[in-house]
Amino acid sequence: MDVVLGIDGGGTKTACAVSRLDGTLLGLGYAGASNPLRVAGGFAGAARAVAEAIEAAMADAGLAGECGPKAHVRAVFMALGGISNDDAARRIETAAREVIGAHNVYADNDAVAALAAAVGESYGVIIIAGTGSIALACDRMGRRARSGGWGYRIGDEGSGQWLGRLGLDAVARAHDGRGPATALTARALRHFGIVSPDDLRTVLYRQPIDAHDIAGFSPEVMAAAGEGDGPALAIVRSAACELVATAIAAARQLGLGSDGTVFPVAPAGGVFSAGEIILGPFREELAACAPAASLVLPEFPPVVGAVMLALERAGAEAVAKSVAGVPGAVGAIDGVVRANLRRSWAELVSRLRTTG
Repeated sequence: MDVVLGIDGGGTKTACAVSRLDGTLLGLGYAGASNPLRVAGGFAGAARAVAEAIEAAMADAGLAGECGPKAHVRAVFMALGGISNDDAARRIETAAREVIGAHNVYADNDAVAALAAAVGESYGVIIIAGTGSIALACDRMGRRARSGGWGYRIGDEGSGQWLGRLGLDAVARAHDGRGPATALTARALRHFGIVSPDDLRTVLYRQPIDAHDIAGFSPEVMAAAGEGDGPALAIVRSAACELVATAIAAARQLGLGSDGTVFPVAPAGGVFSAGEIILGPFREELAACAPAASLVLPEFPPVVGAVMLALERAGAEAVAKSVAGVPGAVGAIDGVVRANLRRSWAELVSRLRTTG
């Protein structure tokens, strides 16, 4: 059996999906973080996480045999956070080939897969807010522009890391009397297992530092905002504004919408999984700042977008090969393939829920 592998990896986890060439998804597997800028071992460490996710996905698909895989891998597409240029892509491709036993291995930034998953082609803007944040814009000529993605030290506005940091900042301010009381205080004590906000110093500055300690608090910020907590609501609204600004900055670099032509803007990443508490202010800010932008909610997660890109690289017949004859531009996914992806993704999700 010929299959392709799509991988979506970032600063928290790595997902891999196995698909036949007709878009039928067969298995799904997970591993730890694979952003080479954030994992121990850099590119080699990221490649190991990719290999672990592939192994889990192949086992889930029933294609892992004692004497080796029971399928021929036509293409592997890795959509990873931290891949910001061609050199980084080549380095992770080389590292991955050494550990996964496949030759047709391709890598790009995770935003590319998220856009494909949302729109079905490489056109429009994807704004990703996960552990970090970044926007990628693509036009009909295959040109790209990005905004954000500067990392938590000098950027990542609107990301889980950013939300968590501002949430804990609100807790510190409330404790000192520099800011209003907030429900985030009780949530921080419970989340970190401490008895006083003073203990946050011990948790957040311990060595070695866990980069996810702060980002892990972002769901608490969303939950408090959903309950009407003033400081939390202000943080979430600010995040929405920052994410819109990041998306529109990428679009303007390519002139998207400058002539009034509508273009899609798709949100992706864990931050947006909070639903209307973030999507509502994001939608309002987008309409105010970019009237030509059309909010498109992704039908699939980024790992399925990575499968789409792997199918394109594998030369699957049902995948359009280009946009308007532009070499290298990823075409729209054929209707049959998209239908197979939709059906089989629903089946995979249902199976995972059943098995726990």
